[in-house]
Amino acid sequence: MKNRNLLSIKKLAVLGICVSFVAGGCGKMTESSIPKLEEPVALNEAYRPVEYGTIGSIQVLMATAVPRDYCNYYSANVNISQIYVEPGDTVNAGDVLAVCDVDEAKKQLQECKDALVHENETYEISAQISDTQIKLWESQAADTDEFSTEQIEKKESTEDDYNTQIATEQENERYDKQLHEYRVQKINEQMALYQQIVDDGTLKAVHSGLVTYTKKLTDGRSAAAYENIVIVSDTDDLVLDIKGTAINEYKYSDYDKKYVIVDGEKYDVTESQYTSEVLVLSKINNRYPDVCVESREKPFLTAGQMYPVYFEKTKANQALVVGKDSIYKDGDTRYVYVKNDEGGREKRIITTGESDENYTQVTEGLKEGELVYYNSTDQVPTKYSKYTVTRSDFDIANYGVRYSRSDAGTITETCDYEGQIVSVNVKQDDTVEKGMLLYVVDTGEGKAAITEGKNAIDSENESYAQKIADYDKQIKDLSEGGSSAEENNRQDEKPDTAYDEQQLKLNLQLLNLQKKLACADHIYQLSRLQSAYDSISAGNDGKGNISVYAKNDGKVSKVSVKAGDNVEEGSDILQITGNSTDVLLVQVKDSNSYKVYKDNIADVGERVSLELDGTTIYGSCIGFAGYGREAQKGYINQDDKGVHITGNTDSGYGNAAFYIKLDNGIPDDLTRASAVKFSYVSFKKVVVVPTSIIHKQVNPMDKDDISYYVWKIDGDSVVKQPVILGDYTSGSNTLVLYGIDEGDEICLAS
Repeated sequence: MKNRNLLSIKKLAVLGICVSFVAGGCGKMTESSIPKLEEPVALNEAYRPVEYGTIGSIQVLMATAVPRDYCNYYSANVNISQIYVEPGDTVNAGDVLAVCDVDEAKKQLQECKDALVHENETYEISAQISDTQIKLWESQAADTDEFSTEQIEKKESTEDDYNTQIATEQENERYDKQLHEYRVQKINEQMALYQQIVDDGTLKAVHSGLVTYTKKLTDGRSAAAYENIVIVSDTDDLVLDIKGTAINEYKYSDYDKKYVIVDGEKYDVTESQYTSEVLVLSKINNRYPDVCVESREKPFLTAGQMYPVYFEKTKANQALVVGKDSIYKDGDTRYVYVKNDEGGREKRIITTGESDENYTQVTEGLKEGELVYYNSTDQVPTKYSKYTVTRSDFDIANYGVRYSRSDAGTITETCDYEGQIVSVNVKQDDTVEKGMLLYVVDTGEGKAAITEGKNAIDSENESYAQKIADYDKQIKDLSEGGSSAEENNRQDEKPDTAYDEQQLKLNLQLLNLQKKLACADHIYQLSRLQSAYDSISAGNDGKGNISVYAKNDGKVSKVSVKAGDNVEEGSDILQITGNSTDVLLVQVKDSNSYKVYKDNIADVGERVSLELDGTTIYGSCIGFAGYGREAQKGYINQDDKGVHITGNTDSGYGNAAFYIKLDNGIPDDLTRASAVKFSYVSFKKVVVVPTSIIHKQVNPMDKDDISYYVWKIDGDSVVKQPVILGDYTSGSNTLVLYGIDEGDEICLAS
């Protein structure tokens, strides 16, 4: 995908820039009506004709034609077992793209079920505790009616205090109910996702097309919910992607006119619409989709080509306009100097309307074709040749200097522990099958993990036993009229008054419910600790020797360790690779031989080439690897569960990278081939002029305010014409995006 920030936003407050390129056909002057241009008496003396034009502003953004993408992802966190496709493969809707670890999904599903049981059970017990506490406070509040005045004054809690406590508890009950319902809803949603994976752990293509991206499993199999596993692109359905302008940065939705220039022709466009929900999701995920535009007229687009997209905001249309540098002020009066038939200047009072940064509308006082004086710091050329503007192609090349055959489904096995390799049970080029023993690592941490897991279980059992013993003692003391229960369960009591039968019953009920809640928590926590212990113990012989087995079929392409080597957590052990493909992985790196733009890769469908023994070999870009901006880009997806923002993951190559297929396959000896050549900038039928006819103008009041212009021949007059450049030169030529068009005549210095 191309990242051409230099072209992302170029602005010019137009028009009057003038009718010759905005309001085509609107009242150009004839040669007979224009006085001859005389030699200026000073360097800063110049005239320009009054013309019809548009007052407003314009933005030019660069778009690239790319296939429409369709993302394929899981709706829950999973471990990927295998991805069956690679960039360059063609798939049909419904084809299986990948499969996840169903056993892991089953484990997650069971954990959700256990969590739901625990949530419901503890909520029910907690609700009973709350109800019992309220009844107890109500009983204690009622007892205050029997107190004497002196006793009431001495009590710390009055009937009002009890009522406040009761109201607070009732409010807490309402909140706890809402929280419980929310938790249950979320657990059920997760269960549904994992159940779907358990029922069918396959990931199937949502649309037919070309596989252009796959998640790389070299750094692990885990995939987050809504992480792109595979992207399938419809190469027959191209859209215009304004790269470098994400939806959170886009500011031109309210512009009046939006159009694209394709092969010199204008086509109206509209932006892809994004809801407030999408914007919120993008912000939460910090992934923002690019702005995309489309035309109902469906012009023919070429994949990888760039097209200027124009956004115009109009204040006045088909208005007589004059440059702001021609207008003088005397209080509220506006006037200009008009060239008369004798070659002199006459003062003319005018009435003005709308203005933009360069031009002002004239509603009274001037006629089309009249020459108006303006103060110019630039000398109007008197010796020049005519250059007629044409449209042509404009290209700047980029290069990928590292390329190699792409191996399908390469997975790096990394060690989960620090330790020492006991044995490596496979060697390079061995064929392995899922479940085959790969290596054994001796890790004291692994042994300690088992001990730690067992200690955690023992600690939970001891803690629970102590809690139960404490509750049993309180229940016994309370039943026998002891004091410990009173201290733990009554905040206020009538002096020297024993519990009445109702309050004794309620306090005993409270203790038994708290004991029941402790039991429910213990069973749930013990289950989780046991599950963690079983997971740690898997493949562990209890002495710290952990056996690691292959999770999918493949071929050992690299072994990085041997028996006796010490390894750290995360160390590479070996790589398992699928079959070699006819795809080349191209990486964009610095080069001493080529001008390389490292933030740029070829677009899907774009033609590429490389030289081999004097022969040009052609091919096409068929996919990309996640890197930099491509790894952060957001994709909008909608399915039966709602709208989602998905994203790619970094490929791990450390460079921008993409995939190509050569038309006639990969040659036997790639070492004699040159770098892969593709386009950095590529336009068709655009205005390209000699750089020498472009002039720079710096605002004397603001050195950072730089604009450009050409001297345009308008009949027998020479006028300064502002232009928007594409910030690119190729050889001695410059790309002009706005201001002049095919057929215009420009002064070329002699």
